[in-house]
Amino acid sequence: MGPTLLDRMIARELALPLGVGLFAILQLLVVAQLLQLNEVVFSSAVTLNELGRLTAALLPHFLVLAIPLAYMLGLQLALGRMAIDREIIALTAAGTPLRRLYRVPVVVAVALGFAVAALAAWAEPWGLREVTRVLNEVIKRNLQTGLLPGVFNEGLPRFTVYVADVAPNGGWRGVLIDDQLGDGAPILALAEEGTITDAGGDALTLQLERGELHRNEQDGETVLRFRSGTFAVGVQESVNRKNRLAGAEGALPYRELVERARTLAKQGNLTEAARVRLERWRRWAVPIACACFALLGVPLAVAGGGARGFAYLVTLFSFTAYYVAGRIAVALAEKHLPALLAAFLPNLLVLAIGIVLSLRLARRGVSLVRG
Repeated sequence: MGPTLLDRMIARELALPLGVGLFAILQLLVVAQLLQLNEVVFSSAVTLNELGRLTAALLPHFLVLAIPLAYMLGLQLALGRMAIDREIIALTAAGTPLRRLYRVPVVVAVALGFAVAALAAWAEPWGLREVTRVLNEVIKRNLQTGLLPGVFNEGLPRFTVYVADVAPNGGWRGVLIDDQLGDGAPILALAEEGTITDAGGDALTLQLERGELHRNEQDGETVLRFRSGTFAVGVQESVNRKNRLAGAEGALPYRELVERARTLAKQGNLTEAARVRLERWRRWAVPIACACFALLGVPLAVAGGGARGFAYLVTLFSFTAYYVAGRIAVALAEKHLPALLAAFLPNLLVLAIGIVLSLRLARRGVSLVRG
C-alpha cells in the first residue's frame, strides 16, 4: 500500500524543521570546533583554501552527530504542530489508530540511518584524516614563519633561534642556533644564512650555509666549520598539542580498527584497545540511533501538546542523556565491558524509554495531549 494522505502530511510537516534544524545544528557544531582550534585556524599562516578544506572535512564528522539530533527536533516540532491544532485528536476520533503516527517517522529514520552509516563508515574517517593533514600543515608553517628577526625565538622544540635579518626570498641572515636539550654537551651554531623547510612527516629542517659549530666539552671547546649543514627538528609534540583531533580512533578505516585493537592488546595497552574496539562497534550503533529516537520522539511530541519550548527542551535533554550514556559506555568499555554492549548502550537506553512511552500512549490514548 502506498503512502496515504496522512503519511504525506506528516512527511511535509517533518521535512522543513528537519532541514532547517540540520543546517543550524551543523553550523553551530562546525563553528564551535573551529573556535576550539582558533590558535591554528585563525593564525596568519592559514589560507582561505585551507579553511575551506578544513570546514569540508569537518562536515562528515558532525553530520553523524547532527542528523539524529535534527531528526529528533524535527519530529517534536512536526507532530507537536499537529497536536496543538487538535489534528491528532481528530484523527483518533475518526478511527485512525495512533500507531499510524509512527510509520513515516520510522521510514525517515531508516533512510537517515543508511546515510549516517555511510558517513560513519567512509566519509567521517576520511574527514578526520583530512582535518589532521590540514592542521599539521598549518601548524608546521606557523613554526616556519613564526621566527622574528632580532628576537630569541623559542617556538621550535629543543632550539633557541636568533635571526639578525630576513632576506627578501624568505631566508635568514646572521643565524644563531642554541641546542641546550640535545644529547651530550650544548651546541651553538652560527651561520651567515639559513632557511627552514618542511621535511615531511613530523619534521622540519633547519638548513644553514657557511657557518661553524661550537661545542663545550670537559677538555675544551670543539669548533667545526662547515659550508652547509642541517638540523632536523621534530615537531610531533607541538603538532599534537595544538591539533586536538590528531590520533583520533575515528580517523581509522574499519579494517584498520580491527588490526589496531589487536596490536594494542598484544602490547598490553588494554585501555586504548578497548577504545578502538568501541569505535568499531560505534559505527554500527550510531546509524540505529534515529530509529530509536523515532520510538521515543512520537509519544513525547504528542505529550508535549505542541509547545515549542517543550520540543526544544525534550530534544536537548534526550540528546544530552544519549551523550552522557555514550561517555559512560566509554568508561565501562575501558573497565572491560564488552565493546559491542558498550557501543549499543545509549541506543538501548533510548529504545527502552521509547517503548515504555509508546505503550503508555497506546494504552491512554490522546489524553496525554495538554489541553
